[in-house]
Amino acid sequence: MDDAKLADDMTLNGIAKQLEAIRADLQGVKSDVAGVKSDLVGVKSDMQSMDTRMSEGFRRVDEGLNAAKIRDEEAHRLLKFGLEAREGLRESIEARFDETDKKHDEEIGLLKGVLRSVTSA
Repeated sequence: MDDAKLADDMTLNGIAKQLEAIRADLQGVKSDVAGVKSDLVGVKSDMQSMDTRMSEGFRRVDEGLNAAKIRDEEAHRLLKFGLEAREGLRESIEARFDETDKKHDEEIGLLKGVLRSVTSA
């Protein structure tokens, strides 16, 4: 800097100009800070909204999983009932076949006895 400029800057007018420039810069910084603060408030609001939506989503997923678990348990119960009924039916049919076989064996035995008595007579 040259001496004349330095002397001009050191006067009250020069100092006032510098203070005005600093004040204008501070106003700009304040404005920028207010803008950042406003943006942060918006981000906070967006985060709260997202948190609410995620909580709702998690609640829906939990409800869906619980409903699926209930359906699975019901299907398992019905399948088990069906298998037990099938096993009971199989046992009942086998018992009837055994009774029928026994009855037929008795009738065949009687017929053989009749045939023996007819052939021996």
